[in-house]
Amino acid sequence: MYVIVYGYRTRQWLMGRMPAVCQRCQRTSQQQIVRLQRKLTLFWIPLFPIMTRTFLVCPLCGNQMRVDNKQANAWVKSPAAPPSAYPGPSAPPGVPGAGGPETPPQPGNPQQPGSPPSAI
Repeated sequence: MYVIVYGYRTRQWLMGRMPAVCQRCQRTSQQQIVRLQRKLTLFWIPLFPIMTRTFLVCPLCGNQMRVDNKQANAWVKSPAAPPSAYPGPSAPPGVPGAGGPETPPQPGNPQQPGSPPSAI
């Protein structure tokens, strides 16, 4: 007589965080992107995944909203930028190339971005 021990193991891990509005409490917070993966086990050895799900979890009220796995992967690879606190193009003044007005060169500081190297 042979005994085969099989089952499954569920693991979860935090993929990242993103600012979003909770659907239940209507507050903006850093929502957690959590992935759950269930694997088939044979003699307590995980073999292959049988289910993968991703949730957006509100840290304030605990609400879990299921999201598509591909969408969560896209959020983690290129996180959505939070709304800018600065009026205008999306950058604070002094950031070159980002649309904001550039800061004039300061006397005594020749090594500013965009300025030619000084000959000493």
